[in-house]
Amino acid sequence: MKPETYSTDYTMWRLLAWCGPIFMTVFFFMWGVFAGNLPPAGADLDAAQITAHYLNNGMAIRIGMSVCMVGSAFYMAWGCAVSKVMRRIEGPDGILSNLEMMGATITCAPLLVACGIWLTASIEAPQLPPAIIHMMYWLGWMIIDIAYMVTTFQIFAVGIVFLRDQREKPLMPAWISWWGFVTCAAFFPVSLIPFFKTGPFAFHGLFNFWIAFFTWYIWVTAVSFNIIRAISRLQQEDGAASPSAAQQRAGVLITG
Repeated sequence: MKPETYSTDYTMWRLLAWCGPIFMTVFFFMWGVFAGNLPPAGADLDAAQITAHYLNNGMAIRIGMSVCMVGSAFYMAWGCAVSKVMRRIEGPDGILSNLEMMGATITCAPLLVACGIWLTASIEAPQLPPAIIHMMYWLGWMIIDIAYMVTTFQIFAVGIVFLRDQREKPLMPAWISWWGFVTCAAFFPVSLIPFFKTGPFAFHGLFNFWIAFFTWYIWVTAVSFNIIRAISRLQQEDGAASPSAAQQRAGVLITG
């Protein structure tokens, strides 16, 4: 019987880790800037005004939402890289790394569905009654916003695991974990958006758009670049480890 070891594919880890910055760049510019969601058309606009918004900006919305539907998958791939680094702290059987990966994967669902609804509204605006376009616009916001709890679990898992890192210099700075908890707290008032069309708790308002979205943007960006650095550190740790320790980290399969 001899042990057969498998080397860690750090190159693939890095490629997936870079999916975070790719996702943020695509989503910020194509959803936010190009498709006109920075700021979005307000919750207080009536059906005729929302229809006019889609008629006047139809091509930009169509392109932006199409790209975002494709680009949303990069968030899922990024979550896999984060999960792999987390396992090096909590161990291969750690449940929080699994929760993070599931959270990243399921977060893609409301992004995809909401962007698909807005894409369809941009295509069908000339044919559909304004009331239907208005409903589709609101439906997209309800899905992309009130599904926040899935992402909250993801962020919570990341924060807890990296705060437990016992290295002299942790893989993730502590402030990012605490910022993640601030982000989680900022999400909860989003549950109020069905009840407000104006003010800070409307989906375009100060709290439920500018604060809730941008705390998350900052968290994703900060985690992304520190995960990329962490992968290089883990590779150095493995390179400096004894053969037996390296085998234990990589995983050993006993073969005949």
